[in-house]
Amino acid sequence: MTRSRNQRGHASILFVMIVPVLFGVFMLGSDGARALQQKARMQDATEAAALAISAHADPNESDAGNDAGSAVNQTIATDFISAYFPNENINSPSDFSRLKITRKSCEQIADCTPEGHRFFQYDIQASLKYDTWFPGNDAIVGFGEQLEVSGTSIARKYQSHSIDVVLAADFSGSMYDGWYGGQKRKYQDLLDIINSVANELDKFNDLKIPNKTNMIGVAPYNHYARRKTGDERCDKNNTIINGIGNVEHLSFNNKSGVRYSKTINEMKNNAYAADNTCAVDQTSSRGANFYSIPLTKNMFTAGSEEESFTARINRFSPKGGTASYLGLIEAYKILKEGTNKKKLLVILSDGVDTPSHTPIGEKGPMSRNGKDSYATIGEKLVKNAKLCEQIKTELSENETDATLYLIGFDYRQGQTNEALDSCVGRDNILYAQNKNEILNKILSLIAEEIGHLK
Repeated sequence: MTRSRNQRGHASILFVMIVPVLFGVFMLGSDGARALQQKARMQDATEAAALAISAHADPNESDAGNDAGSAVNQTIATDFISAYFPNENINSPSDFSRLKITRKSCEQIADCTPEGHRFFQYDIQASLKYDTWFPGNDAIVGFGEQLEVSGTSIARKYQSHSIDVVLAADFSGSMYDGWYGGQKRKYQDLLDIINSVANELDKFNDLKIPNKTNMIGVAPYNHYARRKTGDERCDKNNTIINGIGNVEHLSFNNKSGVRYSKTINEMKNNAYAADNTCAVDQTSSRGANFYSIPLTKNMFTAGSEEESFTARINRFSPKGGTASYLGLIEAYKILKEGTNKKKLLVILSDGVDTPSHTPIGEKGPMSRNGKDSYATIGEKLVKNAKLCEQIKTELSENETDATLYLIGFDYRQGQTNEALDSCVGRDNILYAQNKNEILNKILSLIAEEIGHLK
């Protein structure tokens, strides 16, 4: 009996010694398994966030002056990661122990070589602390009060399709002014942007991918669209000056009123080369030095019969009033001539169409005299005649992917040009604060609409 009681005592002591160990193993196993699950969740979350950030294509300029990434990208990452961690209190980027988003251009990436496709790369690094279930104590082992889980992911945004790009560029007199977004005059910054876009497209073309050649064109406008002409003769004065003629895309009735339906029909049915260049300019801005350039691949090198694209635009200078709808129609006609399945029309403007003058047939601009101004004509074309819907429909034929986008210099939504605002839609407008913001947005639009995980 004594030996049996002693054995029961030994078993009790052994049980007391083993239980904390077993419980410690249980806690380590539970929190360890949870940590592995949290790690997998974080990796999935950063991959999804990287894809979303890549698709959004924000330039990723930090608003706080640090290297954490832009507020837009930080918000996107926060929203995606919080969806993967519904039990954690994630409401803002500050709830992470670390959240860093980096955007690299092709020149910053060793893998981006002339032998392959060009791309932007977005890197995301995220770390999150969460409370453990069993923190442990002096007697029982555990992981502590909190664990930190981290994830990293990379997404690349490629250009896998060639594209036709046409810029409807405001060259009215106001573009000669300075602006808060740069040290130069607005039109000089505009020319720098166009040169940079041409340079980026040319880099893609240098890859010499079969059947993938990017094309660029420009449709500068003031109160007329303007074109280089040959030996045409007009029966009116103040038409072709220095080899540049005026194009009026509006159709008028006998009383000089605008025929909106006919204007739309002629836009769709008359080819670019068939347009009349004999509209009369009776203002001091006649002979302004700019003109449309049809789609070309010769961005920096001269073609067989023409100077390079950039050599020509660098001589442009602004003058005159503003009729943005003429630039839009001109850009559409140029873009319609292209053969690439992806098309981008970007309207670049600094403001409202001229409210104090009217075309008066093809003899404008003149003072309104009770007739519709350039501004009211633009509103009626866009809102009543559905100009932009017609352009989108026509450009999207034959499974073509067409995008219209508005970028404003010194531009305020709803207060500057309501017709243009409604033309492209709220999601397709950038109110630019500086030249780099404009350039980065155009380059992002050129890239395809979704990234690929590395």
